[in-house]
Formats: sequence, structure tokens, C-alpha cells
Amino acid sequence: MTFTLHGPLRPMTRVERVGLAVALLLATALMWPLRQYLTDDTFIHLQYARNLATGHGLVFNPGERVYGCTSPLWAALIADGMALGFDGLRVARLLGFFATLWSVGLFLQLMRRNLKTPALCAVATVAWAGHAWMLRWSLSGIETPLAVALVLAGFVAFTEGQQWGARPVRTGALWALAALTRPEAALLLGLWGVFLLVDTDSRPGLRRLVFGSLPPLAIYGAWLLFARFYFGSAMPQTLLAKAAGPAGLDVQLENLWRQVQIVGATDGLMAALLILSLLAGGARVWTRRPITQRAQRMLPWVWLALAPALYVVRGVPVQSRDLLPLLPVLSWLAWRAGECWMLGASATPRTRRAVLLGAALAALVLVQNVVVFRGVVLPQVRALSAGLRGSLVPWGRWLRENTPGRSMVATSEIGALGYFSQRRVVDLAGLVTPQMAPYLERELPADAIANFRFAAFARPEYIVDHGPRPDDLRQRSRYAPALALLGVASAPGAGRPAPFYSFYRVDWAVADSLGAPNRSTGRIH
Repeated sequence: MTFTLHGPLRPMTRVERVGLAVALLLATALMWPLRQYLTDDTFIHLQYARNLATGHGLVFNPGERVYGCTSPLWAALIADGMALGFDGLRVARLLGFFATLWSVGLFLQLMRRNLKTPALCAVATVAWAGHAWMLRWSLSGIETPLAVALVLAGFVAFTEGQQWGARPVRTGALWALAALTRPEAALLLGLWGVFLLVDTDSRPGLRRLVFGSLPPLAIYGAWLLFARFYFGSAMPQTLLAKAAGPAGLDVQLENLWRQVQIVGATDGLMAALLILSLLAGGARVWTRRPITQRAQRMLPWVWLALAPALYVVRGVPVQSRDLLPLLPVLSWLAWRAGECWMLGASATPRTRRAVLLGAALAALVLVQNVVVFRGVVLPQVRALSAGLRGSLVPWGRWLRENTPGRSMVATSEIGALGYFSQRRVVDLAGLVTPQMAPYLERELPADAIANFRFAAFARPEYIVDHGPRPDDLRQRSRYAPALALLGVASAPGAGRPAPFYSFYRVDWAVADSLGAPNRSTGRIH
């Protein structure tokens, strides 16, 4: 039996309207305890946005054009609010709040375009509204909620019409905007272009290719061209720096297991439903909707598999926010396959059974996510926020009030320190200081800092070290006599094994006498 959803979208039923209302209220209620959430990455966006709003350009340090911002759209939206006189952090949180609610509504739209049973659309949306990782980043002030919403909006457009891909202009525009928000969406955009090209075996296919290519070229292509001339590179330094360092098989396996844990914690039941439906439903699941564009039918599946695989291969340390744009697509495919399996292949679909099974599954998924939200998300958010407020935020203000305006600060945690200190930052993680990246490819970050590798290209007056014990840098560095300890801040939310920040003033005359790297040649004296 094959189900089709051709033509215009049917009117929203009462159960779907109730489901949407419950989902929006649920998401809002669960976001409330997160309203004071702070992350260091939030202040990286705010630093870019402030410099853009004040005329310094899309840069972290004024005068240094480094492509270190992987979310130019997010920074630009915050900058618009700051230019109008609003607080940047409040603007970022409001954007995240509305983007999260938007994604809930878009998820329902995606379900309605791909599921036949209104009750399943409703319960699936309620289950998604309680997704722990979506809530985890909703009010963080970073770009993830907007990326999720734009990816979902693109898939809503992608599944419109008689066949998938019949709305290429809208799909291309939305995914191009998503690519300006998260790097994973750039991969999705590229895959879509490849599949459009593969499906050009007819006049309609060629038309889709032409009209589908125009918005990405105008939006994302124009950005890449601008980045090439403005920054000197179309590749974000952030992506290169995150992959710096050893990435052997053990690191790759650890990264893969980390991804399995992240997805399993919130979407393990959905993944199980997808696998069981594909195994038990057979060809009916794959051919549920007649699609002549075989390549485009495979697009969501290939993206789900390829994005995590690239993370593993490149050795990128993955967080839940990196995988989050993929997870609503996983849920969509699981519900779509599950409905086909639960309805069965008989002449009279078993709708009542499907609704009961779907409601039970949605309840289990919601319980699973609420448990993760209360047991993992809330404690992490509270600890990280308290740790940041007690360490980098006050020390950033101290640096602004007690150091000369031309001072430089070297740190691997650049967000809050850079934003509040308003001092030039030497990024020891290499995200906005590309000169550091080659050293991180050859040795561990802690060793590169202890060996003063940054002295080959900069002489910062202050260093902030993140270590497992107070004053750790002086205990592991041969340049300890050149370091004067200013203070230590405990940041328990920063995670183990490095819960302490130590702040130092550097005496470069002493460092040079100990053989610090030469600034002009990068070699040891």
C-alpha cells in the first residue's frame, strides 16, 4: 500500500491545533529555568556583533580581519539590535527564544506534509517540543536555534508540491541562510546541489537545477566571495582550529562514541523506531510516496550519515549543538517510516492502532527527554553560568578597569574576556589567531601554552590559563619565573579536568632571558 500527499496541504485539524498549542506552551515552560544561561561562546558572537555595530567590521579584534565567525547571519542580527541601542545578550536570547518556538511550528508543518494521521502529527510535535538538546541551547545566545529553524524550514519547502524538490527557489534560499548560520547546513546545501545536478535527466530536472541554484549563489555564494576578499579566505579559521591536533583512530572512535551518546540520550527511541520500521516495513517505507527524483529522495538520509562521519574523520570534538540541526530530520524520518509500518499494508489501514502506538511512543520520548533535561541540562546550565559569572566575566571587567587600553591578553577562552575587557585577545586555541594553529597541530594545547609558542608572533602582557589546579601554568612551564600570578578563579562548571582559571602578568625581559621563542623568526634563542 502506498500513501501519497499530493496537492495543497490539507487544513489543520483540531487535534493538530491543540497539539501545537500544547507544544508551544511546553517549550516555553521548559525554557523558563534557562533564562539566565551564559556560555563563553555567546560572548564571541557578541564581540563580533559589537564590532560590526560600531563600524569596526565583522572582526573579533578591531583591525584583524580573521574569518573566525562561522555564523555571520547570527552576528549580523545581533548587531542590528545593538545598533538600535538594545543589549546584545538580551537580543541574542530573544532571537533564540523565537527561533525555538518557530522550529516547533515548522516541525508540525513537516509532519503534516509527510504523515497521513493528524493525531500522529500532533503527538510527534509535542514530543519534539520537549527535546532536551534543543532546549539546552534555546536561550544560550548562540546560533543553534536559528540554524535548526532554517534547516527545518528548508525541509518543509523541500517536501512541498507533487514531488520532493518541487520548490527549489524557497528551499535553496532557506538552506543558504542556514549555511550562514551553521557549517553543517553548508554541507546540506552542497549535497542538495549535487542531487539537483544528478536529477537533470529531464527538462523539469534542469529547471529545478537552474532555479534551485540561483538563491544559494546569490546568498551564500556572495558571502563566500565577500569572505575571500575581506578575510583572505573563504574557509572559516574556526573550522581549521577545531580540527587541529592529533586525530588518530582512538580519537576518532572516542568522537564516534560521543556522538552515539549524544543522540542516544534524546533520540535513541526515534533511532530504534526508524531502524525497526525500515526492517519490518520493507519496500513500503521507501516507496510510500512516488518520487521520480531518486537522488533527492536520498538527500536527508545522506546528510544524516555524512555530517557525523565528517566530524569523526576530521577529529572535531562534538557537542550536542553540533548535531542538533540533524536531530529533527532524524525524528521526521522515524515518524514517517513508523507511521507506514504501524498503519500496515491491509486495505483498511489500522489508524486506531497507529495512533495508540504513536501516542505511547511520544510519551516515552518526552519522558526520556525530560529526564535528560532535569538530570543533565539544568545542572550543566546552572554550573556553567555560575562558573562564568564567578571567573571570566569579573576578570574581564578587572582587565578593562586596571590595564592600559593597548594591552593584549592571551587566553583559550576568548569570549567573556574579550567582550568585557575590551582588550586585544591572542587566541591560544587558534580560533581567531590563525598563527597559533600550526603549533596546535604538533602538540597538545597545554604544552603549546607552557612552551610559550605564542611568543613567536605576539607578546601579550597577560595570560589566562585553564588548568586542573590553581597556578598550574607556573608548575608546568619552564618560563615560570616570567609569570606573576594575579589571581585564581574557580569555575566548577568549566568541566574536568580543568576547573581553574589562573591569571598572570608576563615579564618579557625574563622570558627572553629564558629562551622564549623569537618574535621575528619563531625560533628559540
